[in-house]
Amino acid sequence: MAPLEQVEKCARLLSRKSTDDEKFAGLLLLPRVIDAQDTDAWTLIFDAMDIRFIERLMRTGIKQADEQRTGDQALLNIAVSVIDVLASHASIATNTRMLDRIPTLCTVAAMEIDKVSADAISVLCKLLAHDAAIDRVLHDSSILVQVVDAASKCSDPRAIAQFLDYALNRGSHYIHTHHDTAVARGWAAVVASTAEAFAKSHTVLKFELIAALANALEPITVDDAHYIDEQSSCISLIQSVSSGCIFVLKQKTEATQYTDQALVLYSHLTRLWPHHVFVGLVHNATHAVHQKEAELALRLACVEGQSAIDSMMIAPPDSQADRMRIRRGWKLSVCAEIAAAWLEWVTRWLDDQPESTNIDEASIYNMMNEVQKLASSVVNFMLDWKERTSERLMPENGADLI
Repeated sequence: MAPLEQVEKCARLLSRKSTDDEKFAGLLLLPRVIDAQDTDAWTLIFDAMDIRFIERLMRTGIKQADEQRTGDQALLNIAVSVIDVLASHASIATNTRMLDRIPTLCTVAAMEIDKVSADAISVLCKLLAHDAAIDRVLHDSSILVQVVDAASKCSDPRAIAQFLDYALNRGSHYIHTHHDTAVARGWAAVVASTAEAFAKSHTVLKFELIAALANALEPITVDDAHYIDEQSSCISLIQSVSSGCIFVLKQKTEATQYTDQALVLYSHLTRLWPHHVFVGLVHNATHAVHQKEAELALRLACVEGQSAIDSMMIAPPDSQADRMRIRRGWKLSVCAEIAAAWLEWVTRWLDDQPESTNIDEASIYNMMNEVQKLASSVVNFMLDWKERTSERLMPENGADLI
């Protein structure tokens, strides 16, 4: 630990009784006196300091940045750098006085100020690594919703999108172990806002948010999804994600990673909320995904599945290029999962319907036909593949697809 006399001097300068000039001097003195890894010293400083002074520095810096857009950002640099060190220590990062800084840090993160915004994102990630911070932003969903809104206005939203990716994934892991009404509603609000941005954006943000949403849904179990939907309807979330995925799947582009990510994202919808996703295919149900979109999404999944099979139809697959092409067929399993989810859901749904139900039999027959074509292609391909190649070249999960 740093010499106690110097630490106490900094603590006195930063205390609530000091003038603003004294506090500012104390902030400048901190990095010269205390090592960033000295938890005991920083804890002493944090307990004594007037944290609201740092908040005021950030707010003043934000105002200056809004007015100038360029130039010296000294106040923000100093304030964020001090909070960055404080956030590195778990006992401080989980303190309520630190968690109260999250909204202002989110504002700084979304301002696209060189280095300062990146540093603010780094601080936020350190804080959100702790459950206490995740609980705070889910109980007050407006914090992250404002970040989503700000991302829609950024000229380069990639850094903010990566932060949202991390924050949403952490929130999903948290809700898996904390079934609480406020947390569930907060999660639904943030993810729905992100999904809406994904659906409406026509910039690079749309493609950046595909992975963020997929990573948000991946940790969620069926039980979690059911609980969330009970606390706050997920219909709008599902419609937005579905609409965005269809847009990406329809694009004629060489950027196949986005198509693949859209398939994965849509497969999470069919895994978690199959009724909301598919019910529009069988009759005009209230609050269902629009029939045309649901039908188009399932057709596109079948088309992509057939495309995956075509990419692997190589005999013999001996060259490295052939092996790389074969690996691109991994999305076949995702398409098969979507088709299987439809078959499982529609079978159960039909069994549960009374004879008087108004069922769109033509739509069901058409979709059954599409899924049957894909299933037949998968079976024929896998049988042919097994005859032509050794088992070591069998695609992952290949045997399960037969």
